[in-house]
Amino acid sequence: MFGWRRRSEGFEWKEYVRTTILVRRADRQRRIEDARVAAIEKVKNVADAGVDAGRAGAFAAKSGVMRVLAFIGHAIADVAIAIFWGIVRWVSFGWSVLKDAARALLTPLRSAIRIPADAARDKLKLMPDIARKSPIKAHHLISAGLFLLLIYVGGPMLRSADGIGTSDLNISTGSIDASHQVTISNEISGTAAALTGDTMRVDGTLVRLAGIEAPAAAQPCHRANGRRWNCASAARLGLNRIVRGHKVTCSSSGQDDSGRTLASCVIDGSQDVATMLVRNGYVFATDKSFFGSLSSDEGGAREAKRGIWQGEVLRPQDWRNQTWEAAKRDAPDGCPIKGVIRASAKIYALPWSDAYAKARVRTARGERWFCSEDEAKAAGFAPWDKS
Repeated sequence: MFGWRRRSEGFEWKEYVRTTILVRRADRQRRIEDARVAAIEKVKNVADAGVDAGRAGAFAAKSGVMRVLAFIGHAIADVAIAIFWGIVRWVSFGWSVLKDAARALLTPLRSAIRIPADAARDKLKLMPDIARKSPIKAHHLISAGLFLLLIYVGGPMLRSADGIGTSDLNISTGSIDASHQVTISNEISGTAAALTGDTMRVDGTLVRLAGIEAPAAAQPCHRANGRRWNCASAARLGLNRIVRGHKVTCSSSGQDDSGRTLASCVIDGSQDVATMLVRNGYVFATDKSFFGSLSSDEGGAREAKRGIWQGEVLRPQDWRNQTWEAAKRDAPDGCPIKGVIRASAKIYALPWSDAYAKARVRTARGERWFCSEDEAKAAGFAPWDKS
């Protein structure tokens, strides 16, 4: 029996076993590969399904947002239409109320006018034909009245514009007083020298430039870094540089409170002096109207931080008010004006003048404090300076 098992009889067991193992191994690898491919395909299907679901969700969200926006737009339109028609109805109601009120007020007036008009018409019917045919009509009388009113109102304006005052004419004698000459031109022309940032002497006449105001003599100004500088002196030097070596021509427009001539001045017949000062940041513009050219020039200088606008600065009147209040707190009885006597001359110093700090009030010599300039002038004191 054992001997039969040893016989091969042409059959190779080793080859059979090896082939069988290889076949089974290949079959197992094929099943594994099939499972892997199936898993990959399933993952792809899941991914595609997720993408499709995402797209469907995004489209649904977009559609929802569009519907919400459309709803809001329609709601806003409905509200606007409702408001518009409400306003129209209220305006119509108000207009009808006004018409009714006007009708109620004018009806008695119309009746009151109609009665004297009818009476006048009846009287005219009784007039002779020659009176009714008179060349003087009602519109002639109305025109004459308007002409007289124009003369009454416009005459003083024309006389003031031409520099002719009523005191300059001797109506009773029919002649012009020789001591009052009619000034046809208020022009001042010649060389000029600056006294302050807004005041100069032109051909011997003291002229204050109209529309501007220079910093006060003792007023502090600050640079961008916070350091103080003398902007009043800089304004005077700036004005002097502008007018030096040029012919200055000024057109007078009146006088200020100190008796100085107010005028608009140009150099060499074309360049306005006040405009040049404002544009370079030397002075403030006092013409603050919306369409004022000096106001717009000041705005440009402020934006460019030129001159006085490079740091903190107050307008002169605001600084004077602040200085006045500070001096009142330290002065006896809140009266900050110092009235002193210098070489038998009675003078007073205001809190913002250069002489205020060095002035000493000695009551034993008749010096005193004042609460106002009018009070000081009434006591015989004159201003120390023109600040």
